[in-house]
Amino acid sequence: MTHITFETIVQAVHELTPAQKMALIFSLQREMTQEVELTREQALAELEALRAAGAFDQVESLRGKYANPNIEITDDELNAYLHEIGTAWDSDIKTI
Repeated sequence: MTHITFETIVQAVHELTPAQKMALIFSLQREMTQEVELTREQALAELEALRAAGAFDQVESLRGKYANPNIEITDDELNAYLHEIGTAWDSDIKTI
């Protein structure tokens, strides 16, 4: 088997057409997701480890930052609306 360097691969990728590049990206992403099976428990453990390490201590909240001051909506109303639009596809499927 011939030894191929990473730089050679990158150089070869630059010679691909945009469609070939997209196909390569799709293939690599599919391969990576098949190899990496992250469970919910692993994801939550990683999140807790990041929190414990202070990864989110200096994060600026965006709550209300981009809000329109002319609109008054409670958290309950917002959650109800988000639930409604999140489940609208269900009623659409039933009408087909």
